[in-house]
Amino acid sequence: MLVSEVVPHLFDPLVDAQDATLVRLLASRRSIRRLRPGPLAPATLERIVAAAQLTPAAFNRPSWHLVVVHERRADLWAELEAAFRERLEGERLSRYLDRLEGFRQGIGALLLYEDRAAVEAMRAANQIDEERARAYSEQALGMVQLALWLALTDEGLATSLQHWEALAGDRLAAFLGLPADRYRLVATMPFGYPAEEPRPVERPDPNRVVSIESFTPVGDGESAPSRVASASRLAS
Repeated sequence: MLVSEVVPHLFDPLVDAQDATLVRLLASRRSIRRLRPGPLAPATLERIVAAAQLTPAAFNRPSWHLVVVHERRADLWAELEAAFRERLEGERLSRYLDRLEGFRQGIGALLLYEDRAAVEAMRAANQIDEERARAYSEQALGMVQLALWLALTDEGLATSLQHWEALAGDRLAAFLGLPADRYRLVATMPFGYPAEEPRPVERPDPNRVVSIESFTPVGDGESAPSRVASASRLAS
């Protein structure tokens, strides 16, 4: 059954923006790559910690460790710049350095790691195979990234997901004092106050991503019936 036949209200992601905090946060969350400085209030840090602490995990065994860098952020950016210069060149190096420059003025960065020992402990304690344990860990890591992103958005801050593991994983592990054989860098989230307007984004047709009661296919380029305008364009 098509979503629009049951809950056509959902076609407009801003309808509940004033009333439903989750809808508002999901609608306003964007990737921002130009940041400006500002205060990091103790209450904001508490929200970040709570987001990491309260995210659910399979068997209640979190497979992540979050490192919040604020006071040492200038050194963090220097380490990343050194890693980029060591492993990149030409136009690609220029692009990475330009992006890094957009983050330098921000408040800091969240570095999310997978704890391999925690994954193995979950596997052994629950007698599951390695493939399933890895899948459970990946699902949990995705959830904690979203939880952190929404927590920052709720604080009026901006962030994005940066995947610098291959370029700087070893350097960052040494910089943070993490045993690289146990902790795997999953994502880096530079955060701060937004210094650019978000890019436009077109939300997917809900009928393409949700069915009610049974699968109802929607072909490429095909719009399902709806009582509201489809494909609302939002600022990204």
